[in-house]
Order: sequence, then structure tokens, then C-alpha cells
Amino acid sequence: MDNNEPLVSGEAFKAMLAHISPDRMIPKIVEEVKQTRSATKKDALIKKLKYLNGLKTSDMEAKTAYVIHHVPVLPPVMRPSTPMGGNRLEHADATTLYKEHILANQGLAKSMEFLPASSLIQERAKSYEGMKAVLGLAEALSPNSRGRDVKGLLKQISGVNGPKGGLFHSKILSKKQDFSGRATIYAEPNLGFNEAAVPIDMLWTMYKFHILRDLARQGYDYVNSTKAWETRNAAATASFNRVIAKVPVLINRAPTLMKSNVTAVYPVPIKGSTLGLNPALLPLFAGDYDGDALTMHVPMSPEAVEEARTKLLPQHQIHDYRKGLGQSIVAPAHEAILGSMAMTDPDHKQPIVKFKSEADALAALKAGTIKENTPIEITG
Repeated sequence: MDNNEPLVSGEAFKAMLAHISPDRMIPKIVEEVKQTRSATKKDALIKKLKYLNGLKTSDMEAKTAYVIHHVPVLPPVMRPSTPMGGNRLEHADATTLYKEHILANQGLAKSMEFLPASSLIQERAKSYEGMKAVLGLAEALSPNSRGRDVKGLLKQISGVNGPKGGLFHSKILSKKQDFSGRATIYAEPNLGFNEAAVPIDMLWTMYKFHILRDLARQGYDYVNSTKAWETRNAAATASFNRVIAKVPVLINRAPTLMKSNVTAVYPVPIKGSTLGLNPALLPLFAGDYDGDALTMHVPMSPEAVEEARTKLLPQHQIHDYRKGLGQSIVAPAHEAILGSMAMTDPDHKQPIVKFKSEADALAALKAGTIKENTPIEITG
């Protein structure tokens, strides 16, 4: 470049930024903040101080911090091309914008060979707009891309209609977890405290690894054990029953805000597609029966299975550590209390049955000699 040529575009901007010195400017601005009485001017000075302190802390020059020298390029796996038939490819938005930016830069490079820098305003502006389009700060260069609403990196990352449509959520965080399932919950009071009613088809899929391993212990090779699992024959069914009796399933409700939001239960196979929970377990997940969905994960390793048994079953999760020792998360409420009262309210039309101890009364109840509402008297 001719030394007499005036600086333009990015070169001029970098030359302006080169005069910024945080060590020299910060003391002056601090003094100005102390002396000024205008709130508007003080806000502007404080904002300038933040930028200068940021430069000083990061130990970067302004021309390096505020000028983009390299184009961020997504790896090909994040911007795949889709075959459309007829030897034609449909490129990802990022690839299209990279192509347009490269073409704009190539046009600028050719023009710089025979035109002075002061005559390249349009070419430089096109390159600048191409860079902004790649980042998602401007529209695409070509009318065809603008018509297709091609999106830049920032829009792809953040999502056009919210974060769920963004790059991280839709590509990186959307992998389906192996040996897991998800179902809407419903109340099932006939279950035990450590049990949950899980759709049987879901159980066969989630417990596939454990079933195949159990069949291998019975002498099946991989091919025959897989075939047994697919057909659900007698041997596979026996393994299935053994496995679900030994290996609990982890149930989680997002967001996971406390320890009990991840709880292990023993599955009880049922038909259908919903997950049945004992109402007493609902406080562990801070949920309700208005359409809440819970995620299920099957522990794989023997260590994980043992940890689920000894630490994560509901019987180990009843203490509310947020309120201190002695406080329980799980407690009968509403219909459970009313139902227990109705079941045990003495029927005075029946004769009073006398027992020597409470243990004798409980034994008689289990044997069916008396009912829950039979009037009793403990004489011992």
C-alpha cells in the first residue's frame, strides 16, 4: 500500500484504536467522574471505564479486542449438506454464508490489485456485510439467500423462536439417552412404597442390556440371546422377571433442585403408556398429576445398581434436609388421611373383640379374623 494513501475501513479503525491506553486514560476518567454533576455524562464515563478496565484486566490491546481478525468456522459435522437428488446438495445456512463471504473477499482481493484503497469502498462494505451475515448481525448478501431466510451463527446458537431451537439445544444436547424412557405420571395407590408401575414394553427396551447379560450367564451367545429378547420367549421372560426384581430404575423430574428429585424404585410391569406412582412419593419430585412427565434411567454397572438400592430408594429419601433432621418430605395427606380414618373408624354394630396385646390384634387382622373397622380392646 502507498504510504500517501489514506487509511480506510478496518485499517483506519485499528489505527484509531491504537491510541487507546487504559493506563493513561483510566485515571483521567476517574477524575472526571468525581467532578461531573451531570448524571447522563457520569453514566457515559462509567460505561467507558468498564471497557477500559476490561482491556486492562485481559491485558489486550483495543485493536486486538474490538476487531475481528479471524472468521469463526463451524466444523462440517455441525453444518451438514443434504443430498436432494439429481446430484444436487442442499447446504446448511452457515456453509452458504461462508461461501458468500469468501466470494466477497476474493472480489476485494482482485480489486486491490489494480485500484487504490480509497476506491474500494463498495467492495470493502460488501466484505464487511458478509462478515456480519456470517455472525448473524445482518442479512445474507445474495437475494436468493435472503429469500430463504438464511440464518447466521448467533441466530443459530440462540434460536430464532427461543433457546429450544438453538444450536446447543437441538444438536448437542438433544442426544437420546440409552436405556431410558419418559412417561406421564398418574396416581396408583395400590403400589408399594418402593414401587412404580411402568409400561411393560418400555421396560423390555430399557432393561435390554441386563436381560442379555442374564441370558449370557445362562449360556446363551449374543445372537441367540438377542433373538430371545426380540421374541420375548420363556427364557427371556424369566430373565426379565429376575432383572426387574433386582435392578431398580431411577426416576427423575426436571428441574433437579434437590436430592430426592432422583429416586430409585422397583418397576411393576403394566400395560399402557403411563407411569404409575404411589401418591405418597409425589412430594419427592415436587410434582402433581396435571400432566407432569418423569424420565426413567436404568443403572448399568453393578456399582450403580448397588448405589441405587442402598441410597436412592424412597425409604432412604424421606428426610427433608432443607428443614433439618427429623423432618420428613413424605407424609400422608388429603385423601390418604380421610381414607385411613374411614377404614379404621370402629363399626359399633359389631361386638368388641378383646386381645392381650397389639401384636395379637395385628396377627388377627392379617389372618382375616377381624377387619380394619372391627372394635377391639387391648386387655394386656
